[in-house]
Amino acid sequence: MVTTETRRSTATLARWVVGMLLIGHGLIHILGLLEIWGIADIEELTGQPSIGIDQTAADIIATGWLTAFAILAIAGIGVLARKAWWRTWAIVGVVLSQTMIVIWWADAATGTIPNLLVVASVFLSRRLGIDYTQGSRT
Repeated sequence: MVTTETRRSTATLARWVVGMLLIGHGLIHILGLLEIWGIADIEELTGQPSIGIDQTAADIIATGWLTAFAILAIAGIGVLARKAWWRTWAIVGVVLSQTMIVIWWADAATGTIPNLLVVASVFLSRRLGIDYTQGSRT
């Protein structure tokens, strides 16, 4: 039998892990933007899209990296603050993140892994004790 205290500890750990996953994954998106806009020269990144778009379009589309950062960071703050809406923000962030990853696949393919972890966290949020629906206060 699992005690209430054990459940609470597990939910607290899950909340921090998922919150940091969201915020950390969001922060990594800034690297793409810095490279594409030429603000920083990150040796591991080419900054070149993997699909056929010109540089002007790439510069505009690259704002998606910044937007994905903001949305994922908001989701992370939401889960840390025990807000039920964090799941919606996380899914929107993952969709945008994965769109950016597909466009810059050569540079960003490994970003699919944290996106899958975020999706798993959303779907397992009730089991993890981080769903924060009305009536749940872990």
